[in-house]
Amino acid sequence: MHRQLFVNGALLALALGTLGVVWATREAPTTAELQSRKDKLFVSFRKDAISKLVLAQAGRELVLEPSHGADADADRGDFRIVKPWLERADIASVNQLLGSLDSASALRGADGVSKAQAGLDGAALRIRLEMAGKSTSLTLGGPAPSPAGARYVEVESAGTSKRYVVSQGVAAELSVPFDKFRESRLLEYGRSELSRISLGQGTALIELHLGAHGSFYTLQNGEHELASHTVTERVFTALSRLATEQFVEIEDARKTLSHDSRSVGLTLVDKAITPITLSFANSCPRDPSLALVLREQPGKPARAGCISREIEAAFQVGFDELRVTAPFAARLDEIEELHVVHGAQKFELARKDKAFVLRAPSNSEVPLDAGNARISAITDAHGERQAQPNLAELGLEPPAGELSIQIAGADEASHRSEQVLVGKPRRDGSVCVKRSADGVVLCFSAETARAFDPDATLLKALGLFDFAPSELSSFSITGAGLEETVLRQDDGNYELIEPKGFTHDGSLVADVVQTLGTLQAVRWVATATEPRFGLASPRLQVSIKLRAAASANELFVGAATAGGYFAKVSTDPGVFVLASSVLATLAAPLIDRSLNPFADAELAGIMLHDGSRGLSLAHTDQAWTRTGSDPSSVASLVETLTALRAEFAVHLGPPRPAEGFGKPKLTVTFRSRTGKTVRLLLGARDTLNDTPIIYARRDDVAATFALSQRTAASLQDFGTTDPRNATP
Repeated sequence: MHRQLFVNGALLALALGTLGVVWATREAPTTAELQSRKDKLFVSFRKDAISKLVLAQAGRELVLEPSHGADADADRGDFRIVKPWLERADIASVNQLLGSLDSASALRGADGVSKAQAGLDGAALRIRLEMAGKSTSLTLGGPAPSPAGARYVEVESAGTSKRYVVSQGVAAELSVPFDKFRESRLLEYGRSELSRISLGQGTALIELHLGAHGSFYTLQNGEHELASHTVTERVFTALSRLATEQFVEIEDARKTLSHDSRSVGLTLVDKAITPITLSFANSCPRDPSLALVLREQPGKPARAGCISREIEAAFQVGFDELRVTAPFAARLDEIEELHVVHGAQKFELARKDKAFVLRAPSNSEVPLDAGNARISAITDAHGERQAQPNLAELGLEPPAGELSIQIAGADEASHRSEQVLVGKPRRDGSVCVKRSADGVVLCFSAETARAFDPDATLLKALGLFDFAPSELSSFSITGAGLEETVLRQDDGNYELIEPKGFTHDGSLVADVVQTLGTLQAVRWVATATEPRFGLASPRLQVSIKLRAAASANELFVGAATAGGYFAKVSTDPGVFVLASSVLATLAAPLIDRSLNPFADAELAGIMLHDGSRGLSLAHTDQAWTRTGSDPSSVASLVETLTALRAEFAVHLGPPRPAEGFGKPKLTVTFRSRTGKTVRLLLGARDTLNDTPIIYARRDDVAATFALSQRTAASLQDFGTTDPRNATP
């Protein structure tokens, strides 16, 4: 019995001893681990056992430790910087360095090289790892003889040191700037976490308050007013991009801000966090081409860095810019449904897949472009804000109707609706509305207010004509000083019938045919014409004859309006808006814009004269010559003259006094091999269609053309420069 007790006690003691050995050596590398890491600089490496990472160089020291607080993410293995800054470390940079330390291996040993020869002095980079209660350090020394870019390193552990040569790649992976370990993000909060934003400083301070469903309101004179969605989106986009790769010392940042008269302040507030203050300056001390931001928050260390000026400019917001003068603050793409109610009349339009569906007053499918045009006529409307509105005088007491929209959000909480009350039309036809969101009253012109009517007829498709060039027989364009008829022949060529005596410009005619064959309205504005549309005496009228049609289709263009011109077609009583660019294409004279009257093979000579100088060019034996001139200069001048083409025809008929042909700046005379001569005159300078031009006329064409000033200058510099390099 005693013997059995003795044996059991011995076994227990042996077990406890074995357990103690296992516990004491639990962090020691196994034989297999040592064998697998025999070529590595670090004989043992366990990331989860690291308690401290220290980088030191030239008197500077960076200390990192694993995070254990509320901000830590165990799965990511977060680290924090404890010296020289107190902040969370950039996890990607830490993991990259730890990965490099884990995999770093030597090219060869170098124990025979002295510290001095290896460049292992006090200025060298030293990386120290404290892991499982033990310390291992690596010092990156100077260049090794070979291979190119190789460096010496020294590894110290457990009182012993060894020197090696490592490759250029390993050395580069270990040489990480201290700032790289700082998290580049300067703001870790999103829009859903912020309840108030203060922008600006002093009397220019603007407050934005978060309302229901993610809407922001400005606060001025104690009153809340809906803030522009576009501007607040710009601010939040800039906040999300607030990061830096160039950090600035806090004292340097404060010094810069104290001398910058353009500095902008921004304070972010939420119930769950202490207020964050962001101060911006137009110039960063480390890089004057960038802006500066200083982030301060009670209980947390301040941070400062350089950012792009584009981001800094996004926070320079004025109250007028934030003010919403439209009925709603929402964008077109956010709106899912539109509801209009006027007494017993109802209008309901909703998005469905890639189009719309009309739910009231009837049920029908609506093309995407027509539905978008109907909604944008409301969202793009801009009214005049009434400071102290008398609701009765403005037709809003009682209102005549209501507009409302349903807005899609990123989540259920951000779904929202907006409503406005619509007043009765005033004597001049204008209509006032009152926004339910903030009580602001806006008044709109009669034309703009037509979008507030429950009129489903304005949802017609925007396409007006649809035909291929091969279906066209002819078209005519009539306007002020313009009478043109173009015939399409059976072989597909075009002929300019009117005005007589002119040839047509092929590219201009093709543009007109393409424009007419795919003609679209910008938006529909009325079911029938009214005097104010200017269609009784149209500024332009187009008649289109198709081969298979019994009668012509006609387009009438009237008075100017927002976004273009009122217009109608003969097949529909409705009135729409035609884009300004379409009118410009249709109203341009279609005559040939070539300013060289002869084919190249027919030209025998060209003479230029500006009143004081002259130049003659002759074409003989397939070459152009000019006495005493560089042949390349002659060739380039001739190339410009023979390819001369006007930007556009200004008008037909005789010249006008202001065009300067009484005393031309330059006369170019073209002479054919048969002896026929045609003069080209360059007159006065002007700006037409936002283009700097010089008036030009051929004496065999009854029309005035516009030649670009740059091309004209190259001709006026004849004999002095290569015309291709001339400037106006």
